[in-house]
Amino acid sequence: MQKPIRVVIVDDHQVFVDALAVRLSDDPDFDVVGRATTSEQALAVLAATPCDVVTLDLALAGEDGLALGAEILRRWPSTGVVVVTGLDGGGQVLEAVQLGVRGWVSKVGTIDALTTALRGVARGETHIPAALLTQVLVSLSGQPQATVSEAEGIRSLTQRELDVLGCLVEGMSRNEIGELLHVSPNTVRTHVQSILHKLKVHSALAAVAIARRAGVTGSSSIQARVG
Repeated sequence: MQKPIRVVIVDDHQVFVDALAVRLSDDPDFDVVGRATTSEQALAVLAATPCDVVTLDLALAGEDGLALGAEILRRWPSTGVVVVTGLDGGGQVLEAVQLGVRGWVSKVGTIDALTTALRGVARGETHIPAALLTQVLVSLSGQPQATVSEAEGIRSLTQRELDVLGCLVEGMSRNEIGELLHVSPNTVRTHVQSILHKLKVHSALAAVAIARRAGVTGSSSIQARVG
């Protein structure tokens, strides 16, 4: 049996924290291992309690939620961060993605939307609403050509890493990439982490933007080789 996804909830409204904890605790896929209403509390909880995903409100009272997200990812880079907010996004989505945030969910959305995002992010996927995702990709792909450092990063990738990156360009999930390349989803995750490290970015979306600027193709050529 698969272990539950360990979740820490961070929001400055205690009522929301408690209500969300109850809803998630009703689902056997999740284990709420910590709650916090301030940045200080959140960092203390995370230092004491390992988790898989953090739900993060950006509008913490008197604090910068994105700054907290950046600190969480700096200290615990393997932890998935899902923004759960009443804000409409705007430029904050791009900044969040560049920091390494992999999920964005509206507070006015359904609990199913949140749990889907939490499950996906725990698997290493990115879950951002389509309209916001389009804005992010347009912004990240704004440069007409790859920079010298970006081109060097692409050249440093192995052939298999280029294959994985090409699949990411086409929007394929980790499971879909694994099926195409005949490898496990965990192996795909390892390749993605290596790609991010070599390209010096914090998210798959940023890697895809570099790939597009560098002219990396999708999965059609891969299918010809491995199909």
